[in-house]
Amino acid sequence: MSEQYDVAELQAAVTRLQQLDSLVLATVGQDGEPHASYAPFAEHDGYLYVLLSGLALHTQNLQQQQQANVLLIEDEASARNIFARARLNYAAAVTTVEKDTTEGIAALEAMKTKLGNTVDVLSGLPDFMLFRLQLEKARLVTGFGRAFVFTPGDVAGAVQLTEKNAKTV
Repeated sequence: MSEQYDVAELQAAVTRLQQLDSLVLATVGQDGEPHASYAPFAEHDGYLYVLLSGLALHTQNLQQQQQANVLLIEDEASARNIFARARLNYAAAVTTVEKDTTEGIAALEAMKTKLGNTVDVLSGLPDFMLFRLQLEKARLVTGFGRAFVFTPGDVAGAVQLTEKNAKTV
């Protein structure tokens, strides 16, 4: 990591972005066609959870491919520069979680605490499914020339991207 950026600064940026209520969800269909969508989310026990309609294309893609890319991005209104919005990408392995299991109940409770009572309504609908996103790789951008890669949960091990290492890290 570059000496001009400390771990506390990076962790603060990660924390701010993870406090958002929704994420951008990128999935790929069996035909290889990419699809971008969004979903409200909550963190629980180191995983992100989303509750999605079975009618949605992103749900079908997650069931088939069991992988996604997640983007948490600073609101345009609060960004100092529209070209350098703070953002955090995660590559994620995706698993369906039964809503009535111990894990499912705890995840839905975390979602309800964060997102409100609509979670109860949606989780009671038969077509809504709960997904666990296991975060595998992280890329954090905090501004121009300030991009970092790290293993989720290990911001201290972040490596700053440069022209020399951007293709190999």
